[in-house]
Amino acid sequence: MKDILIVEDLDSERLRLKQIFEAAGYSLDAAESVLAAETFLSQSKFRIAFLDIGLGDKSGSHLFHEIKKAGSVSYLIIFTGNPSVHLKQRFLQEGAADYIVKGSAQAKSENLIARVKEIIGAPISGGVEGIPLNEFLSKYVDPASKKLFLDMNNTVPKCGKCGSSDYVVIFSEIHQIPPDIAGKVKCQGCGSEMDPEIA
Repeated sequence: MKDILIVEDLDSERLRLKQIFEAAGYSLDAAESVLAAETFLSQSKFRIAFLDIGLGDKSGSHLFHEIKKAGSVSYLIIFTGNPSVHLKQRFLQEGAADYIVKGSAQAKSENLIARVKEIIGAPISGGVEGIPLNEFLSKYVDPASKKLFLDMNNTVPKCGKCGSSDYVVIFSEIHQIPPDIAGKVKCQGCGSEMDPEIA
């Protein structure tokens, strides 16, 4: 899972958004078209997306509805040069988190950062630090016990929240009393703890 998807066909504006969010620590992909956005969406889920609605290949409105149907982005912000009150009302009624007009006070860099932090909070781009689960299993776990971490196909299950199969083992979050040492297994992408029911 990544933090932000930017879909903007104006090069200078796409670069500006990319730079301000990356400087704030957010992971992102930036697409210049619906086709490029669809490629990114097929590879990852996103916490929030900025969608221009006046795109060259297809309408951003089309992409908005596709994303809503797929559930691949948690929050959608329409980012457009069109100040139409009717359009704003329509998108907000259909589930957009916000409707921001380019060139407005709301579209200034510091206000965009503040709005993203308000909606999704801090970046998760750094991932979760720990020992990769596969390394932990091969070095420290008895072969008979490895199955406790695997699904019916003897593979690491996919995270129920972001779909990743990359997990890490963390010990520092738990008070340790030797000789009994325990840890948590968390998704490296979104930080969710491995669900024992799917493992």
